Amino acid sequence: MVSTADAVTGRLARNGISVCAAGAATALASVASVPVLYECLGPRRFGVWVALNGAMAVAALMDMGLGSAQVREVARALSEGCHRRARMVLGMGLVWTAGLGVLLMTVTLVYWPWLADWFDLGELSAQARGALLLLLVGLVLDGLGTPWRAVLEGAQRYAVVAQVTGGTVACGAAAAMIVAARGGGLMTLAACSAATSGIRALVLTAAARRHAPALKPTLRGMRRTDISAVAGYGSRIQVSNAAAVINNESDRLVLAAFSSPVAVAGFDVGSRLVNVLRLPPWSVLTTLFPAAVTAACGETRERLDRLYIVMTRYLSAYVAMATAMLVVSAEPLVRLWLGEDVPLASATIVILGLGCAVNITSGAAAVVTRSEGRPGRETRYALLAAVLNLALTVPLLRWLGPVGVPLSTAVAASAATVYFFVHFHRDSRRPFMPLVRAVGVPALAAAVAVALTWAAVPVLPEGPGRPGAALAVASRSGTALVITVGALAALGFFDRADRDRLRTAAQWLLPHRRKATSSDRRMT
Repeated sequence: MVSTADAVTGRLARNGISVCAAGAATALASVASVPVLYECLGPRRFGVWVALNGAMAVAALMDMGLGSAQVREVARALSEGCHRRARMVLGMGLVWTAGLGVLLMTVTLVYWPWLADWFDLGELSAQARGALLLLLVGLVLDGLGTPWRAVLEGAQRYAVVAQVTGGTVACGAAAAMIVAARGGGLMTLAACSAATSGIRALVLTAAARRHAPALKPTLRGMRRTDISAVAGYGSRIQVSNAAAVINNESDRLVLAAFSSPVAVAGFDVGSRLVNVLRLPPWSVLTTLFPAAVTAACGETRERLDRLYIVMTRYLSAYVAMATAMLVVSAEPLVRLWLGEDVPLASATIVILGLGCAVNITSGAAAVVTRSEGRPGRETRYALLAAVLNLALTVPLLRWLGPVGVPLSTAVAASAATVYFFVHFHRDSRRPFMPLVRAVGVPALAAAVAVALTWAAVPVLPEGPGRPGAALAVASRSGTALVITVGALAALGFFDRADRDRLRTAAQWLLPHRRKATSSDRRMT
């Protein structure tokens, strides 16, 4: 008989793999499409396209925290058997999305002349306005599918979500590349994006109604206490989302307003590669959230604490290896991707990569604090990062040029992450030493690997053009990976429990082997 712990480990492993696969498809689509769009549109039009999509990313986070609240309420409904509040929160999400879409379209039409002048769009003004309106249509369509996505995620049907998301993103990227290669402009690209959003929303709706027909969005039976409870939780999440806008999405808009679309293009290339670094941990933490809610609702805190430290250790180990590889190979990686050197993109990879590494390690703590219904801890940290970012961005931009924008983001994110860890442990009365051990050893290993690899760059193989860049990426990243793993092993980071967890996850990921093992045990 399979134990409950093994079942949870297996489910989390399968969900994590499914979401990772969708993230990999998204990253692959981005990696494949950016060089085509960059070449076909040119740096200026590509920069405008990036700025428009940055505006959509900002708007997507204006959900009043309902996205996280929906997943949380669905998970609680399935755990406790009461569906009323979950259906009400799902209905609120639909109403909010429709209203937000109408508001943003109205603002675009009324204030467009001022916006076009502020961002110096010039001859691209008319195209950009039409593209922005079409992207807003896609945003509304995506928002209408969000409650159904929350049903699937709350029910831990991540494989379905991963298949739909990965498939539609890949198809949308392929359509965009075909359109750009045939001379399509900003409006045609936006139409492809909106069509992809509509298809994704329809498929998610059909899948959710098939897997959880009882969880349908509705506003019937709404109570004032329900609204206040959801608003209290969601408003704090919304503040965190607003801070995330400043920390993660506003850089493109700042560069577009104070520099040029060409600078936006260079920054976007580098930031996209750094965002690939976030995909695996984001995938795992996304699948971990409903399980953490279940543990917080009905089980002892000791299990939640163990889950937190284990996930922080693994996040830190991943960050150490991935960041070391990314940072040391930044310049040849850009040459390999675009076929030319883009200095701002290389600098962005190094600077944002280090800041992103620090920030990723706090992912497990953020999941725990949300699952315990205490998002205010995360809100303080996000607000601190946003305030620091706002205070540093313009001075560093004027002092260092465009490279000051990613530097301000990295410094703000790192300082705020340290504050979040301190506040989280003090407020929840959790000991600090397990965290120090979980994060300190991987950080030391990564620092050693980066220093030694950069010192060895003059003797590592590389050459001109894309083949030479590929050789440089392989030699530098391979060297950094070997040194990082060796340092982790030498410092005693890996223990027997790590090997046991890996073996358990492998058994659940390989169903044929699991069946064979069960048969052997029965025969014995």
